[in-house]
Amino acid sequence: MAAASPAPAVRPDPAEFTVWKPFLARAVVSGVFGLMTIFWLEPSTLSMCIIGGSYFLVLGAVYLWTHRMAHWGKRFGVPAAIGAAALLGAGVVSLALRTDAGFAIAGAVALVVAGAAELVRGLAGRGHVAARDLVVVGAVGLGTGGILPFVEPLGAHALLGVTGGGALLTAVVLGIAALSYRHDSALSAPRRSGTQGAPDPVS
Repeated sequence: MAAASPAPAVRPDPAEFTVWKPFLARAVVSGVFGLMTIFWLEPSTLSMCIIGGSYFLVLGAVYLWTHRMAHWGKRFGVPAAIGAAALLGAGVVSLALRTDAGFAIAGAVALVVAGAAELVRGLAGRGHVAARDLVVVGAVGLGTGGILPFVEPLGAHALLGVTGGGALLTAVVLGIAALSYRHDSALSAPRRSGTQGAPDPVS
């Protein structure tokens, strides 16, 4: 009896096994910053710019890491670089100017640019494992950035409140997504390692 030829294995999306790490990192960074803004009752402009500027710098680095680990392909490399550069630039401007207006304008531009890049990327790559999550966090970034200039007259507390609120929403979305992808990759690993290269038995 001739041996039955094994069915071709379905290759898993490599992003499923890697994207949870930067997603979790972004969730932690955004969550810590968001919680700080909740419990910080009377922030000064100087402290807002130092903490907020540092947040933008770290977020920009993790943002770029996210899109390098997500295996989006070369066509999405430029939007990811632009989004990361906008966030890093907002961090530098906030730390350098140390004014309410500087933080509001730089933060608004950075969040809108980075959010739009993720929103477009999520909508264009609907077959990607993380597309839906990026649509949500992209929309959150757009909304947060769009509100910032309007609360600038209210001072540091309002600016941090809006930025921190968007950060907390992002942390929840990406935290849940990261844990879900981590769980799925852990379940898939034994199945992949156990079947790789093993011939199908024929009765």
